Formats: sequence, C-alpha cells, structure tokens
Amino acid sequence: MRRFNRTPCYTGPNDPERGQVRGVLELGETVIIETIGGADNDYEAAGETKAGMITSGQSHQRDSRPGGPFEIQGIEPDDWVSIEIIDIEVAPYGFYRNGGPNWGNWRCVAPVRDGLIHFPPDFVVPVRPMIGVVQLASWAPSGIDHGGNMDFNAIQPGSTVHIRAQKPGGLLHLGDVHARMGDGELTGAGVEIDSAITLKVDRSPGFPNSAPVVETTTMVESAEEYLTSAIADSWAEALRSAWTEMVALIVDRYDTSVEYANMIVGTIADARPGFATGYMGGYLTCQLAVTKELRRTGKPYEP
Repeated sequence: MRRFNRTPCYTGPNDPERGQVRGVLELGETVIIETIGGADNDYEAAGETKAGMITSGQSHQRDSRPGGPFEIQGIEPDDWVSIEIIDIEVAPYGFYRNGGPNWGNWRCVAPVRDGLIHFPPDFVVPVRPMIGVVQLASWAPSGIDHGGNMDFNAIQPGSTVHIRAQKPGGLLHLGDVHARMGDGELTGAGVEIDSAITLKVDRSPGFPNSAPVVETTTMVESAEEYLTSAIADSWAEALRSAWTEMVALIVDRYDTSVEYANMIVGTIADARPGFATGYMGGYLTCQLAVTKELRRTGKPYEP
C-alpha cells in the first residue's frame, strides 16, 4: 500500500511546490495520506507537553501539499468520485481552543494516549477522529458543490464521501483532521491534529445532487444513513438547501414523487450542524440525515 508522508514534501507556507499535484491515485486503490494539523513535532521540540498548556500560534498551515491535491486517474469533469474513509490514525499531540462566550481564545495542548484525549486537570474522552476538509478542485471554490471545509462528524472511518468532479483528475485534497470535535465546532476548532488517513478512491454511481453526499455504515454512530450537505450564511438557508438536496436523493433512490419525499424528509430527517459557530461569522454548514432503514414495502397500508 502506498503511503504519502508529510515530509519531505512539506517545507512550510512558502513551499514553492505548494498547490502542485502530490501524486496520482488509481481508481480502486487504497492509500495512506498523512496530513498536517496539530504540529505535534513542535510540541515535542518545545520539551513540554502538559495537558491544557497554552501555546503560541500554529506554525504550520494545514492546507499544504501533504493533504493534496491528488490526481485520480480516469476521472473527468461531471464524474462522481467516492472517497471511502477506512481508518484515521492520529498523532500523540493536538491542540484545541479554550474559547466561547465564557472564555478567551487560547490555543492549548491536547495529548493523546491509548485512544484517550487528555484535558486538565484529569479529564479524558475517547478519540473519535473525523476529517474536516474533503474536496475536489472547483471552478467556484466558495461553494460546497466540490466539498471543502464542511466539518461534518459523519466523515469518520466507515463513511464514504461522494463528490462530483469539476476538473480532469478530480484533484482530491483533504485535511483539517480532528481527534474529536463536537457537532458545530463551537470554538472553530476541535482537537486539531496530525493524522494518517487510510482511504480508497473509486468511481461513484452518483447522485441527483449538486453538493456532496455522505454515506455511512454501522461503524459511524451505529447507523446507516444518507446525508446531504449545504453551506450558507444562516442556519435557515443551509437547512433549506440540505432539505432540497435530500428530497432529490429520496425521489431518485426510492423512485417516488417529490410530494412523498418531502413528507418523509420533513418528518424523519435529522438536521445536523457541521461548522456552526455563528459568533465567528462567515458561514454555516449543515447536513440532513435520513436512515437507510427507510424502505418501501410495495403494498400500501390497509387498516
């Protein structure tokens, strides 16, 4: 299995090769891609890694070459690409922001040992790694049609992200991995951390959607679901867009009418925030989830 390491391909924000293709992935290939996030080497070099220790600003930019772009062989514009997340290995140190309405916005160290994240004075919580940024190259990088900084907890090991390609080769980029993040990413940071992501890229059967679709298995939150995505300046707008996307998906996958699909979505769908920290401004992301337990019997109900 090929592995794309952080080094020596990363030399900082002024890397002259930044933005160039990092490698070519074959359809159906499983690879390991390392990403920059928590800069754990910086913490080790400092010689002090106490839980909750306040540190200086991050010295690495997370969107450099270790996370992409990767050309996907055989992918052309309008093809759908599936990115199956098989595993996420996180580094021994990450950072979080001790922020919000009741505190400042400090950058603090979060050690990770034996699958547990440590907070002061003696709190621990299991890791639940997820990927904040999964995207293909786009002609309109401000939208969500190509993915981007979605920050959906559904993008964990056991999920598959489906995105429509806009450029030849798709040009996959991923990063912004968190050892754990609450829904909404309330301080604009989860436990930001370096990672090694095992994934498989392939051609997707596609969906009748403009934004990415996430498909989960029982490995993710003990449920199998379809999740549609949206981005907007307000929660109401994002919810409306994700709702419209889900109605289109249900019409297509269950061969039903818009009226029946809308009734189902409005009644049983779960609305989930991705990046939803309104006090930081900018944008919000939203997913609408419908369980795959939804099925058709082929026989209308009779009392």
